[in-house]
Amino acid sequence: MKRSIPTFGLLFTSISAIIGSGWLFSAFYTSTLAGPAATLAWIIGGIFVLVIAFIFAEVCSMLPITGSSARVPQYTHGTLVSFLFAWMTWLSYLALMAAEVQAVIQYGSLYFPGLTYPMTGQLTHLGYLAASILMLVIGAINIYTLRWLIRANTFLTLLKLIIPIILVAVILFHFFSPERALNPGNSSFMPLGMSGVFAAITSGGIVFAFNGFKQAAEMAGEAKNPGRSIPLAIIGSVSICLVLFVLIQLAFFSSLTPSNITGGWANLTLNHNDIPLASILNQDNLHGFLPLLYVAAIIGPLAAGLMYCSSAGRSFYGMSKNGYLPQIFQHLSTQGNPMVCILLNFVLGMCLFAPLPGWKMIMNFLTSLLAISYAVGPITMLALRYQAPKQKRPITLPFGHLWAYVAFYMCTLLAYWNGWHILSIAGIAILIGFAILFIYRKFSKRLHIELNLRQSIWIWPYFAGLMLVSYLGNYGGINVLGVYSSMVVLAVFCVFILWLAVKYRLPDAVTQKYITELHLEHSAETA
Repeated sequence: MKRSIPTFGLLFTSISAIIGSGWLFSAFYTSTLAGPAATLAWIIGGIFVLVIAFIFAEVCSMLPITGSSARVPQYTHGTLVSFLFAWMTWLSYLALMAAEVQAVIQYGSLYFPGLTYPMTGQLTHLGYLAASILMLVIGAINIYTLRWLIRANTFLTLLKLIIPIILVAVILFHFFSPERALNPGNSSFMPLGMSGVFAAITSGGIVFAFNGFKQAAEMAGEAKNPGRSIPLAIIGSVSICLVLFVLIQLAFFSSLTPSNITGGWANLTLNHNDIPLASILNQDNLHGFLPLLYVAAIIGPLAAGLMYCSSAGRSFYGMSKNGYLPQIFQHLSTQGNPMVCILLNFVLGMCLFAPLPGWKMIMNFLTSLLAISYAVGPITMLALRYQAPKQKRPITLPFGHLWAYVAFYMCTLLAYWNGWHILSIAGIAILIGFAILFIYRKFSKRLHIELNLRQSIWIWPYFAGLMLVSYLGNYGGINVLGVYSSMVVLAVFCVFILWLAVKYRLPDAVTQKYITELHLEHSAETA
């Protein structure tokens, strides 16, 4: 693929993906889980994501590969590990694209009520038609040209930044006071304790909102100057958007009235809970700013959907390059975009609206997959420290072993806090992926690739242990383990898994061969 994306183009790509639909909903959902401590949840969640983002900055600047979620684990742990995380990443991007389209239609239902069913946000027949048109437009733009997409995205991202800032400034100007912003309704600051704060990070949509930072990693192979561009895009996008999200949360709290929380934070009530920011503007008599909000509610999610469509296509392309899927998915358009992958993603993306009705349902399912898919970053970073110690690293993290452990532990906590019910559903999705790999491997005419079962030995205790702790825990489990006791158990558990994953990495010579082939591939593309 052509290296055509400049540094700020990549930065704006990640910012655009982050400022999708999350800011339209997450301030409401985090408030129902954490109350006034939702602001604290954003800060903790932002710190978690920043730590994890630094990991991907080192790995992806060292190995700037398109479809990195599929291909980097192949270099460190082989086929089975690579496919598993590539499968989860692709499924996440596919559902994220559907979530952004769902958000546009859900907010549009205020003016066109026939698009969704009340309360649930589930699409009607007219809503499905609208979703089909939007998904087709997103796919067509991605196929047409990446360069046009990036140029247009820079302009759209500026709008996506400016409009929320204007709305936040207006609300804070009219209603801000330290008491209202930090302790609305004079309620307990942490009504559900730290358990509610941790739940808000996952089930409230904070992890979902920040996910766009990985767009730069997925498009690393197309960056003009990956060593400079990738760290700036990944780290800069998280930092900028964290400030914005905290301000949105404070504005949301400032605009609440005592009547909104008479039933407690868990029963926070607006005029239309499925379109919270529009309800806030209505109840605060700021109707004149509704058109501006709706411009943002269209531009923001659709621009993010464009980026997720791009990354979903490249993730599928990466799996095909690794030999997991048929070669037809490596077919590129004349502009260098994975056309067949994008078309397939449109069809499969449309199939997600029925079993996951409404934005909240899609987000809850996704968060668990996202958290687990992040866990491969620390493992590959640490493995590469042994496998390719002399490889040039444009960014090298200090105290690499400690950093990798902390990031891996954070990823595990994010998955755990999402709850037993969601983790069990994610387990089913993972099993489906395994079935597809083994079926394709059995019947494909391509050369059978080695599964590298020895290098996957750490996966089985990791998932089994995570599921067991989740079942025993207090996030949808049987409550044998409390909030802090489960965190201690997982801390010790992660030490063992990380040791196991590094011990059973691919031989150093095999990884070096992969890296050499990567350099030859890049040389051929630029020749």
